[in-house]
Amino acid sequence: MPNPSVPQQTPSEMAADWCVRLHFEDCTDADRAEFLRWYDADPEHAAEYLKMCRVWQVSEQLPPRAPVPLEVRSRRRRTPLLARAAVLALAVGAAWAGGWSAGMLPGSVRYFMAEQARRQVQLPDHSLVELNQRTGMLYLGFRDRRQVLLRDGEAYFDVQRDVDKPFLISTDNASVRVTGTHFNIWTAQVQTTVSVSEGTVLVSRGEDGDGRNQGTELTAGLQAVVSQGRMLQLKRIDPARSMAWRNGKLMLDDISLRDAIVQINRYLKVPLQLEGNEVGELRFGGIYDTNDLGQLISALPRVLPVKLLRGDDVILISSR
Repeated sequence: MPNPSVPQQTPSEMAADWCVRLHFEDCTDADRAEFLRWYDADPEHAAEYLKMCRVWQVSEQLPPRAPVPLEVRSRRRRTPLLARAAVLALAVGAAWAGGWSAGMLPGSVRYFMAEQARRQVQLPDHSLVELNQRTGMLYLGFRDRRQVLLRDGEAYFDVQRDVDKPFLISTDNASVRVTGTHFNIWTAQVQTTVSVSEGTVLVSRGEDGDGRNQGTELTAGLQAVVSQGRMLQLKRIDPARSMAWRNGKLMLDDISLRDAIVQINRYLKVPLQLEGNEVGELRFGGIYDTNDLGQLISALPRVLPVKLLRGDDVILISSR
């Protein structure tokens, strides 16, 4: 294990070492005391350590590359730590050429976040991605593939074609595999929707791995919905409608209130919450301006048999 007390290390490298060391189970009280002395010795140390902690939080999303062999399962608790340590090493410019050439470690790692506004980013492979509000995305560039992790958000992808390095996207419940195309992904914990406007993509359930052997191929104008506990659902769509958020519009097409509030809450400071299962089955639709969803909320009691109870932290929707 690296020794954070080595004097020739830079503050950034020392912070990375400490971040790894403190997360191992055999970290001692003496180690923690030594860390506090280093942390308090210089404001730069504290700043670098906080940066590394943010990278560590992102790196916990690293997907497993392959099943853990039997002979190393006794070390399974340390394996995620080592994978996350690899990300820290990349963050401070350490050489991981051996792991990269073997396809086990990414050669590039990028994390992108859109907070209160949409954001367009360019990935290291020159693919373009537009992120909707409150959407975070982790990009990992491996030798033989490009990997994206998307959790609870929405993004439009313009992927650069590279048949030798497929572009793989993992969500909580689905996997998407492409070489080059244009498509939209909306994902939450229990559902992922993939809509294709150009080219083809292969969509599979999350438990099917990266979709190499199983899945459904989507072409332009097709949409796949992957939900927990349900069969994969396909339908033909107008791609412009599913990607209307890029123009500041929210299009709801005969959708249940339960599914709708997941999309609506992305734009609200005070979120909506359902009281009971019955109210969540009510359905409605329409086109709304994402910058003024107050009109939509105010209109709900007029178009549905519901009532609103406004609080400081939530707007409760119940049957009336």
